[in-house]
Amino acid sequence: MNLPDFSQCLPRAVALDLDGTALNSKSLMSERTTNAVLEVIELGVPVVIATARPERVVPVLVGAEIAGRTSLVHMSGAAAFGRAPLSGKRRWPIDPEAARISWDIVESSPIETRMTLEVDGHRFAVSHESDANELWAFNRATPDMILTFEDAMTAGPAKVSVNGLGNDLTPIFETLRHELGDDCEIVPAVDRSFINVHHVDATKSGGVATLIEPLGISLDQVLSFGDDFP
Repeated sequence: MNLPDFSQCLPRAVALDLDGTALNSKSLMSERTTNAVLEVIELGVPVVIATARPERVVPVLVGAEIAGRTSLVHMSGAAAFGRAPLSGKRRWPIDPEAARISWDIVESSPIETRMTLEVDGHRFAVSHESDANELWAFNRATPDMILTFEDAMTAGPAKVSVNGLGNDLTPIFETLRHELGDDCEIVPAVDRSFINVHHVDATKSGGVATLIEPLGISLDQVLSFGDDFP
């Protein structure tokens, strides 16, 4: 394995996954990790949080200070924006027809699931509206964030997330892979209990690359931390 050598110099940027990496068992960033990230930022090294989570929940997970001082690649790479010293903003939406097909496939499955149709990291639709605050928005959602499915489709879907509530979603994954076109990426978690469906060009690494490119930074100059396929 060819790993970059940062023994003689600092990385030009740091990319940090959240779940399973930077968050503890309570799905929060610990004081120790928070202090470490802030130390990196104080050294002048830009930090990019790269997560499948939507933007609306990131401050709840990492705290307001970290959220306000880091750039963000969110919704599995479907959207990205930079904060100084990085800059730029980009979105990779999913084809609406693919989003509709995905939604219908999951809803017709006998496996119990919860789904979100994400729009922009703030507005979203859910398959079980009564669970919107508790499961998806960490009690931070406001009524204008939670859309009907059709309103979310009109606004422009970014990705579909499927939570299997601990169930094995392999049958759904196989059906999605068979029915969706080549412009869609179907990404399961290692244990197949969670699936994200988004545009094939929506990747965490692609989002990071978009934000660092204006400063002449390449991905091989980035120190990244993660625990899963994306």
